[in-house]
Amino acid sequence: MASLKAVTSLCLFGAYSIRLDGKPCHLGISGATEKLLQYLLINQGVEIRREFLADLFWRTSSPERQKSALNSAIWRIKRQLVDIGDIDLDCKGHKVQLKVASGVNTDTRELSDIVHNISLDEPMNEKTAERLYRVLDECNAPFMEGFMDDWILTERERLFNIQNRGMIILMQWLGQRRRYEDALEIGRRLLVADPSREAAQCEVMLLYVVNGQRAQALRHYQEFRRWLKRELDIEPMPETKALYDYIRMGINNEKYQSAPKSAEPGRAESRTPSFSKLLGVIDRSRHELYEALSSQLL
Repeated sequence: MASLKAVTSLCLFGAYSIRLDGKPCHLGISGATEKLLQYLLINQGVEIRREFLADLFWRTSSPERQKSALNSAIWRIKRQLVDIGDIDLDCKGHKVQLKVASGVNTDTRELSDIVHNISLDEPMNEKTAERLYRVLDECNAPFMEGFMDDWILTERERLFNIQNRGMIILMQWLGQRRRYEDALEIGRRLLVADPSREAAQCEVMLLYVVNGQRAQALRHYQEFRRWLKRELDIEPMPETKALYDYIRMGINNEKYQSAPKSAEPGRAESRTPSFSKLLGVIDRSRHELYEALSSQLL
């Protein structure tokens, strides 16, 4: 009986890019050759001139040595890909192109696609949320772990921002469905990755409030304030201070109709209508409170 063909997947988050049936595929290449393969995997399907690749990875060498090194690296990559039928390196003529079969999943592409589609108002439902949750988990390791080249750092930053956007979308969707513990889990994960994202800090404070953890919301603000002072020597934005004062005093005080004392001069009047509107919905359900606070403060 013929054995089933192994399922190929590309996992650019982490240390091993190519996986067969979910297990890392050790190709036996390293150095500039491995970086070349990683670059081609990121740019799969794109024709790239040989001269560009030679200069990118062997910049300090002479043109003759660059050409020789590129040819050697291409040969080694092609030899390692022989047993992986879903990936082929086409290097005819003056251009190089890595061809990947349509059925091969690439983690970076799946992450970008799902976050992009949701951002374009694709309906967010349970199935989409589960898929986003799975993709975020699969992309939890650093992009191209162990590599620090400039082009890698640029791509890593781009994907980092997409990851954070995905976590924000998922956190807000869970919060709107009153799944506050799940939303807080995503929020805490987001803030571990990027504690300077102040809007997300506010979102987590709101989640604590609607989850019945008002004291924790206040502690969260104080921890964030200390972090800002220690790392950046700055204070939270006036809007964040206003939210803290509102949680501390305004929720149980219907007379709290003016902007908090911590507001900057000249800005109190512009924020007062928002807080007045919020005070009018305090007695509604936690779900309505969450949506009202989010729409006014984030």
